[in-house]
Amino acid sequence: VVFNPTPALEKQKFKDAFIKRVIGLPGEKIEVKEGKVFINDKVIQENYTKEIPNYTWGPKQVPENSYVVFGDNRNNSYDSHYWDFVPHGKIVGRAIVRFWPPNRVGGISPKPPYRP
Repeated sequence: VVFNPTPALEKQKFKDAFIKRVIGLPGEKIEVKEGKVFINDKVIQENYTKEIPNYTWGPKQVPENSYVVFGDNRNNSYDSHYWDFVPHGKIVGRAIVRFWPPNRVGGISPKPPYRP
């Protein structure tokens, strides 16, 4: 998803839009532990990350009208595990084309691989 800086990011003087993968939806419990991401206590299968997360985060309940976003380069991404949630009103749109890395250029499916 593409979004403008959250209030926490605005305080840090960020002005440019961010692009991250939506992981947590409103009402869900999200946790990162033991190198895995859990949604409502169920581990999700992620074959798109550069490496497994080497940090713990949560568990946190995603507030109404908010989202948890993580970058695919989990250990080097300035994302929700640093500054928490993205309010719905900050979302600009969704990414439809991937241009990096070059070997993965192409369209992006609107259905995340970790959602039923």
